[in-house]
Amino acid sequence: GVEKQLPRLVELGFDVLYLPPIHPIGHTNRKGRDNALEAAPDDPGSPWSIGDEDGGHDAIHSELGSEQEFRNLTKAAAKHGIDVALDFAINCSPDHPWLKEHPDWFHHRPDGTLKYAENPPKRYQDIYNVNWDSEDWRGLWDALLEVVLVWVDCGVKVFRVNNPHTKPFTFWGWLIDEVHKRDRDVVFLAEAFTRRSVMRHLAKLGFSQSYTYFTRSEE
Repeated sequence: GVEKQLPRLVELGFDVLYLPPIHPIGHTNRKGRDNALEAAPDDPGSPWSIGDEDGGHDAIHSELGSEQEFRNLTKAAAKHGIDVALDFAINCSPDHPWLKEHPDWFHHRPDGTLKYAENPPKRYQDIYNVNWDSEDWRGLWDALLEVVLVWVDCGVKVFRVNNPHTKPFTFWGWLIDEVHKRDRDVVFLAEAFTRRSVMRHLAKLGFSQSYTYFTRSEE
């Protein structure tokens, strides 16, 4: 369906096609409309609550298509002079495979249970952040690099990175360098609204700025 729209996008003057996360969405603690704590039967949940029994950041939601169809999309887009941009959010749903395979990659409460993401007063019961201080930090870094390389291999040329300023700068410097060793043309856009000094630091690491908050008028 998206591929069929490419000629129209070219006609409108676009040269980048941005996709929110296309991965499986978690079922546990799935959010409903307007961030409701209980989802209705037809609520898809937040695309940023990534991962279920079908896979995590390197998988495609079963209702969106297959990997081959995604590769066909990036190839067709390139023929039209359009780059495909994919959202890269280091968020894991409670059902993400990593929570079972690598529980040490995540934050725990004093009683040993996993701790969901919070940004008071906001609470994200459907999202778990990774623990950058994990003893297996190297395994975590390598897994995230592999995720990015999977999508680069599929033809993605641009990544809109979710809140990079809340992650270690050393990680981003390493990851961007490693990706550019494979493909120097890959672009990283920083969804970061913070101090100028932090923005400058992200730019020095290889990020470009991305303004991706949208508002909707009520009529």
